[in-house]
Amino acid sequence: MTKEELSKLGSIQKEIELIRKELNTITEEYVTDKVTGSMVEHPYILTHFKISGYDSEGYSVKAKRLELKLKRKLDELMDERARIEEYIESIDNATIRMILRLRHVNGLKWEQIGRELGYSTQHIKRMYYRHIENMEKNVATL
Repeated sequence: MTKEELSKLGSIQKEIELIRKELNTITEEYVTDKVTGSMVEHPYILTHFKISGYDSEGYSVKAKRLELKLKRKLDELMDERARIEEYIESIDNATIRMILRLRHVNGLKWEQIGRELGYSTQHIKRMYYRHIENMEKNVATL
């Protein structure tokens, strides 16, 4: 796990929410059109007709394709989020775990995290960056 991967968690969660909203808005498209015609017999009076309805053939195919694409992306994002959260939960130090969760899952600022945990902002940052440094050293040795 790297700092960049941890930092992606907030964006991943926002993208998941956006995709879920988009999936909920996919419905068949209601279309309206105007056609012109006349009677088959004399007098051939030209008339305009307004027609409307659901484009069940064309739109359904596009909607299903979009829905599948969005669901695949949603699955990828959910897997990535689970991987990052599993990493956070695997940390032995409860304070570091809370700092990472408050920073990357809840998106709090350093001052807010310090107030929440009862430490100074500097102490919180020092603990965080020390953990990140150790984490990246472990990744480099692998």
